Amino acid sequence: MVKKYLIDTCVWRDFYENRFSKNKKPLGKYATKLFTKIINNNSQILFSKSLILELKNDYDEKEINDMLNLLFFNKILKKIEITKEEYSEAKRLVKERNIPFIDCLNAVQARNHKAIMVTQDKHFFQKLNDIVKAKRPQEII
Repeated sequence: MVKKYLIDTCVWRDFYENRFSKNKKPLGKYATKLFTKIINNNSQILFSKSLILELKNDYDEKEINDMLNLLFFNKILKKIEITKEEYSEAKRLVKERNIPFIDCLNAVQARNHKAIMVTQDKHFFQKLNDIVKAKRPQEII
């Protein structure tokens, strides 16, 4: 069975910007190694329109295409649709848990598609761990 991952926007940004954490952990290096492992193992990365919307906050269309094209060309990246049920559940979780909508949606979609949620965001581990199992890139590589 092909392993599936849903990768949080923060990890995409870590990769593209080669970022470091506040305590100097090489987040960009972790993300790069993760993407390399996914490609080498012919695994799959799922994404929805929500990733593009979040990336548009910080990048133009060319930069987003640069980020995603290698994975598109390798047939690693697969777009998934946001269902009405997923949207509704995410809205409910926002109200119940006071977490950003996109994070709730990502958790719900990762669960529904049996994908591993990959993130550095603590609320996936603290407030959404009953919805989806999340891992940091450095736990996977």
